[in-house]
Amino acid sequence: MSLKRGTEASWSLTRRMALRFALTTSGLLAFYGLLSGYFVFDMMRDDIKVLVRHELGEISLGILQSDRSAEALQLELEDIVSVSPGGSGFRVHDGAGEIIAAAESAQGPTPVLDRVPGRIPTDVAWDEHLYDHNVAVGAIAIEGTDLTVEFIMDATEALAELRGYGLSTLAAFLVAVGLAALTGWLAAARGLRSLRDVVSQAGAINPVAGGAVIRLEDAPREVREVGVALNEMLKRIDVGLERMRTFTAGLAHELRSPLQNLIGETEVTLLSTRPVEDYQRVLRSNLADLQDLSDAVDNLIAYCRTAEPESRERSHETFDLGSEARVRLEREASVAARQGVRLEISTSGDTRLDADREAVMRVVRNLVNNAIHCSSPGTAIAVDICGTDRQVRLEVADQGSGIPSSLGERIFEPFVRGESREGVRSGYGLGLAICRSVMTDHRGALRYEARPEGGTRFIAEFPRE
Repeated sequence: MSLKRGTEASWSLTRRMALRFALTTSGLLAFYGLLSGYFVFDMMRDDIKVLVRHELGEISLGILQSDRSAEALQLELEDIVSVSPGGSGFRVHDGAGEIIAAAESAQGPTPVLDRVPGRIPTDVAWDEHLYDHNVAVGAIAIEGTDLTVEFIMDATEALAELRGYGLSTLAAFLVAVGLAALTGWLAAARGLRSLRDVVSQAGAINPVAGGAVIRLEDAPREVREVGVALNEMLKRIDVGLERMRTFTAGLAHELRSPLQNLIGETEVTLLSTRPVEDYQRVLRSNLADLQDLSDAVDNLIAYCRTAEPESRERSHETFDLGSEARVRLEREASVAARQGVRLEISTSGDTRLDADREAVMRVVRNLVNNAIHCSSPGTAIAVDICGTDRQVRLEVADQGSGIPSSLGERIFEPFVRGESREGVRSGYGLGLAICRSVMTDHRGALRYEARPEGGTRFIAEFPRE
């Protein structure tokens, strides 16, 4: 556990930001140090170059004005080194490359001329070099003669200054890296304080209570965007939990009534021995309640599938809705007959439809079942299926008490219930919610209207395309 926490801490966002800030800053400082060091070295080299040129020009002029004998050249060299910078010297080579004169000014423990072996310069125009023994060397050929003169200067002091500049730059670089790391750490810690506050608030949220909101008054824009997204997610969670509570309560109510009927009738029947006709009546009643349970379970399964994105990819097929309805509504016709309600089915026009057969039939059966539950004995339910060029229209009309105007479009929500009437359990359950979902998937429309003679008419329109 401690190793895991240590690993998480070492890769925390604060440390990452501080490290990246320090690396970026150190990279920029290193580039600046190298660039400035190059310019300083180049300036020093230019200064030495100018000095070498000047000294070579002076000695060349003096040699041309002399008789160029060895004695005269030695005197000329000794004369000019007396006014030359300390730690510098001259050598004159003849045509064979032999040194015929040499002189140097005051120098340190190691004579400057001894640091560079005698040679005939390969580049007699003029050149200068900084050798490992810290000297600058320049050479030039004397025009009109076979003589070549060398100027050698001690560059120890200049190189020492350059090294001092480099060391001071390195020290400043190390200090700046440390300060950059500290500054990055403090800036990251301060910048992420709002994010830690959001994390703290999120950790204290009780999703069951609902209505939780993360406060974002003083948060920066980036953290506020995260907080807004979290608040939107919390709202969706609240909506989902509320739907779950509604679904759970509705499920319990949807299943409890037929189960209680089954238990109650069975218990009463078993209290004493009864004629065969009574057992048959109870079995028929139990069968009706079991069919209600089966419909409720089917609706629950269908409702759950409507929330799955992949379930929206339905398989379409061409079928005759009018003929299919007559066959598939036989059980509903039997249930209606037992309640003293007539189920009248009529069709007209071309009722062929290209759609999801089972989904469309669930719309038909749910609308008819709702009408049966809302109808009183002695009334009729009219199911009319009409085909036109552009759509297939389904109408289910009952002669019940109607839908209260206070409910309105809420009847298409899950488990919204109307007023109870004696002997019949109230409500629309999941049926209408499933119908609305199916119609939406088929780009159709579902609505209802009150009938002038009493009752309600549901109208479902399936477009052909």
